[in-house]
Amino acid sequence: MCAGCFIHLLADARLKEEQATCPNCRCEISKSLCCRNLAVEKAVSELPSECGFCMQQFPRSLLERHQKEECQDRVTQCKYKRIGCPWQGPYHERTMLDEMDQTRKKEMQLYNSIFSLLSFEKIGYTEVQFRPYRTDDFITRLYYETPRLTVLNQTWVLKARVNDSERNP
Repeated sequence: MCAGCFIHLLADARLKEEQATCPNCRCEISKSLCCRNLAVEKAVSELPSECGFCMQQFPRSLLERHQKEECQDRVTQCKYKRIGCPWQGPYHERTMLDEMDQTRKKEMQLYNSIFSLLSFEKIGYTEVQFRPYRTDDFITRLYYETPRLTVLNQTWVLKARVNDSERNP
């Protein structure tokens, strides 16, 4: 009899204020009369058992490690849980969450750099005028560009192309 069933049998007998008896042979059972059968425990540990997350079969001895460390469907939490992230889901989706976090981080860096540029005390503006030019390719294309201008100690040229494609404007 496994340890769980044994404890359950003793607890039921105690609740009924009776002596616990073996369900097979009806002899009296107590915690002091019990001894472990290591050969049976070893055999039971090698029996297959199903993972509760991915439904694959594993020997009982390996199931706990699989469910805690290896199973791709085990429930996990965001690494930022300590600071309030409520996400909880399968382990294999955690990498997508990390990628989204990296994207958000890059966006925040971009916004911070834009905000720092906009927070300058002296902000000037430059009026630009685009002029048309055509390429020398077999099929000529019409482009527009501005003359060179200097902004933030950098030399810039703005180039544009008009596209009439509705699918790819």
